[in-house]
Amino acid sequence: MFILYRVIMPRVVDHAQRRREIVYALWAVIHERGIDGVTFQAVAAAGGVSIGRIQHYFESKEHLIRTGAEYMVAEAEKRYERADSDPRAALVALLAQPVPTDEAGRLGVSVWYAYLAKSASDPWIRAFLEESTKGTTEETRRLLEELGIPPGKAPEEATRLVALSNGITQAVLVGVTEPPDGIALITDEIARTTT
Repeated sequence: MFILYRVIMPRVVDHAQRRREIVYALWAVIHERGIDGVTFQAVAAAGGVSIGRIQHYFESKEHLIRTGAEYMVAEAEKRYERADSDPRAALVALLAQPVPTDEAGRLGVSVWYAYLAKSASDPWIRAFLEESTKGTTEETRRLLEELGIPPGKAPEEATRLVALSNGITQAVLVGVTEPPDGIALITDEIARTTT
């Protein structure tokens, strides 16, 4: 007599994917309700997961909100990853990246602005956004120097171009400027600055 044993293989759980899905649900809640509207219950409902699953990965609402900010910056860095050897093309890619060109981009920018608004009362978020902005400005400065801008002038020009990018991003978000027009403005200003 043969006895067949059924071997039950444990399910392989992709913890990174689960965390990412929870963060995406967080962003949906922030988009709809703002950061002050974030609760584990709201994120669970938006993500179609249990509150217990969220608590498994995030010990507090603050931890979840902070991780959401970190993911935003990490994803932006991944999208930028300077693959282009041409510093002018890399500079356009860096400064045009935040301009929302589709609905996903609009959601992302609106969530970023929610973090920006919250930075007025949350020291961790303020410090995190400050560091992120410094990183963008530093990369802009470095690219400008590659394009021949003198080191003494590059920091000021970098600050100006990052501010322009931020302003155009806001103008596109609220519908004052169309995305292609905003990106063209950034591209033209980079050309004027570096010629």
